[in-house]
Amino acid sequence: MSGYAGSVGDPVGRAVERFRARTGVDVAFAGPCPDAGDRLVISYLSGTSTRVLAGLTVVAGTGVGGKAITTRRPVRVVDYVAASAISHEYDRAVTTEGVRAVFAVPVPLPAGRGVAAVLYGALRRPSDFGDGILTSACDAARDAGREIEVAREVEQRMAQAAELPGWAALEIRLAYADLLALAGAATDPGLGERLREVCGRLARTAGAGASGGPADEVRGARGVRLTPRETDVLALVAVGRTNVEVGQALGLGVETVKSYLRAAMRKLGAHNRVEAVVAARAGGHLP
Repeated sequence: MSGYAGSVGDPVGRAVERFRARTGVDVAFAGPCPDAGDRLVISYLSGTSTRVLAGLTVVAGTGVGGKAITTRRPVRVVDYVAASAISHEYDRAVTTEGVRAVFAVPVPLPAGRGVAAVLYGALRRPSDFGDGILTSACDAARDAGREIEVAREVEQRMAQAAELPGWAALEIRLAYADLLALAGAATDPGLGERLREVCGRLARTAGAGASGGPADEVRGARGVRLTPRETDVLALVAVGRTNVEVGQALGLGVETVKSYLRAAMRKLGAHNRVEAVVAARAGGHLP
């Protein structure tokens, strides 16, 4: 059984499924931490046989997960109920679920900005797990932390655009360019694809209000198919980035950036980068 809890829950839930599938632990669960970081609420379950852990609030410093919050380090116990290194407020829930060995790994936010959530793994027998399982869990937690940070950045930028109606078009274009740069740099292919989907919605929304004009009539921009990388390059060019800056944002060499830009210009029937941006916007490729 499984379930999510808000925008943080999605990346954390995916991390739980990844490391459970990779390590073969019997049970995995997780809980996001509020901004204060003084507790977590278990809200994602995988492999459980009961609902006793769902919604359980774990206070910082207590149990395995609470200790992981305060130490910001993985914590593991060979046999939960018999462990002397942790407090035992949650023994009833743990024994009802029937797990014995438990570990908890904090999901860190970048640059030491706190703990976003805690991931748990458990076995239904006593065990010390081993370093391989913990390493895999830590990798999943680190990836989830990066994904949460990106999601929060997206939400923040979209909120800023909504709060500034007079500058909304500019803000949306800046956010769009940054989102595409994040998509290009994402190590998780699924995250990159989701960011591109958000960008596509922005472009389609902006294009839906277009009334047509020379760019449509002369260049036929709406019939053009741009590759994702060509769109990435044009989006950054559209907000004033130089070829060097575009390359740095997307992890490309300057000559590669120029090649993508030339290809886009050729498809759009544009003679320079400004015309290419105008045509791409008219064709609904950019907001």
